[in-house]
Amino acid sequence: METAKQTLRLLTLAESIAATLAYAVVASLLIGDVLGREILGKGIFGAQKMAVYAAIVAGFLGLALATASNMQLRPSFLDHVFKGPMTERIGDGAAAAFYFFMAVIAFQFIMLSMEYQDRAAVLYWLLWPIQLIIPYALCSTGLRHALFARWPELKPAERGAV
Repeated sequence: METAKQTLRLLTLAESIAATLAYAVVASLLIGDVLGREILGKGIFGAQKMAVYAAIVAGFLGLALATASNMQLRPSFLDHVFKGPMTERIGDGAAAAFYFFMAVIAFQFIMLSMEYQDRAAVLYWLLWPIQLIIPYALCSTGLRHALFARWPELKPAERGAV
């Protein structure tokens, strides 16, 4: 269990840094684009598109980080129906299976994107390197749920509805 705890800690740290950097890229691109247009009369080519892709990366990392802090969205309308010592474990196990299944689908999608050489509009970048964040985030989230199912004490306490 100590290895799992350390793995989760390092994963959360790495993803937090990556998400922060992605949001810094978004802010820098958009501010630079606006300042360029207002001061120089010319913005940064493709800045808005690049900012969108950086925001997508940050958003998918946010899925994993929300799960890490047990703040993800989840249906709670049946909480009063299903009670018992194994309910949390079963829920986390089912969530892990769901996220791993979705990661497989996402990976298959990326394989098609690679095969067809899909490119971004305006920038003409290959899309699959950016799309890799999708199966990564789904696998990271699935791993967290799998570890929470195995060792429920690793799961942070729920903070209540926001």
